[in-house]
Amino acid sequence: MYMNKNKNTIFINKNVRSEGKKVPIFDKINRIKKDLKELIPEVEEDKFLAMLSHIRNFYYGKLYTGRTTNPERKRKELTANEKLILDYLLKNNLNPSTSYRWFIACRLPSDLKEKLQQGKVSFKSAVLIADNRKKSKLSNTGLLMIEEINNIVRSL
Repeated sequence: MYMNKNKNTIFINKNVRSEGKKVPIFDKINRIKKDLKELIPEVEEDKFLAMLSHIRNFYYGKLYTGRTTNPERKRKELTANEKLILDYLLKNNLNPSTSYRWFIACRLPSDLKEKLQQGKVSFKSAVLIADNRKKSKLSNTGLLMIEEINNIVRSL
């Protein structure tokens, strides 16, 4: 996100670079998904996000098993499918962390996706809005449950 010279408009970068050209983020994600589906057809698309999370943590050396206070904890190894995906990402000059964030963008609600595609909202603010909606929905559900419990206790 950056300001224009006249400082009245804000431009939000909704594109990513691919082979020297700017491509919309969702087109890039769809291309990656298609390539991964060809590479590993037995894995469902829903599993790619969890696998990318493991790959991201492994790539940065943070994928361990056990408690942090245990000096004998071991580094967790990637599965065969995760190794294939990591090789694909590295061959195509894709950072596992960035790819993971792009796949998170696919989970956004449809209205936020549209705003992100149109450049009306940045990726970071779209994720914050989606998270805020989820938290408020959960808190509302909790309040409704507490009210129902109070009504049941009063009727006893």
